[in-house]
Amino acid sequence: MYFNELRYFMVVAQEGSVSRAATQLNCVQSNVTVRIRQLEERLNVTLFHRKSRGVSLTPAGSVLFDYAVRIMALVKEAERIVQEREPLAGKLTIGALETTAAVRLPPILAEYHRRFPDVDLRLVTGSAMELIRQILAFELDGTFVDGTIDHPELYVEDCFIEENVLVCAKCKDPFTSASPINILAFPTGCFYRNQLETWLHKSGFIPYRIMEFSTIETIIGCVSAGMGITFLPRSVLTGNLNKENIAIHPLPPDVARVTTRFLRRKSSVEPKALTEFRKIVKELMQGSDAA
Repeated sequence: MYFNELRYFMVVAQEGSVSRAATQLNCVQSNVTVRIRQLEERLNVTLFHRKSRGVSLTPAGSVLFDYAVRIMALVKEAERIVQEREPLAGKLTIGALETTAAVRLPPILAEYHRRFPDVDLRLVTGSAMELIRQILAFELDGTFVDGTIDHPELYVEDCFIEENVLVCAKCKDPFTSASPINILAFPTGCFYRNQLETWLHKSGFIPYRIMEFSTIETIIGCVSAGMGITFLPRSVLTGNLNKENIAIHPLPPDVARVTTRFLRRKSSVEPKALTEFRKIVKELMQGSDAA
């Protein structure tokens, strides 16, 4: 099996279209079609269902795609390992929840960049579900998530202890209104959104409406304006410009205490860039509210 054929196959599968894959690969469509046909002939299987508006993987194609993801990741890993040198260089991609990225990571990222300025350090934010998907797909080298994580393919390290608090506008009790409670939260998959919804159900505060936002600043600003309530780590609210306009309410211990954890794959040889990142995290955790 040739490496380029496998690469073309992956792009077609991800795009769901030969024409879009050709654009991504910067080549003519006929070249992609020939490569896929050669791969199918070599394996003696049909890899794609051809449709009028694109393609989709056959069962055999789905099996090959899973292996292809791992093969490509191993190739990239091998390139990175053999190219590691002093001073440390290369690329390191770290994932984090929006809340962790805003509060916990700035000093860590700054210190890492100070020590290893030649490393191309990248930060990706998203929900816990999306970040876990990305690390398992070899799109991230490591990621911070909150809550309990138990996955056979991941190492899990406790990092920070966060205190969840309920946040609403001052001089306004959202639970006395006859109208449904407005929850201001990140999109589906957000750990804090899930926690808040679970707590509302247990406490009998239903019905409620979800209003989705993409940034912490927008959520806090809208809460301070009286639009609704939210769950956030207390650390996020320290120094916030809207702090004077919001009320912070403590929560029961089983809801309030949350551990932020760092995940990395078991199946990969750990690159030195990631090893050094983990060292800095541990150093800066000393003396802080570490887990």
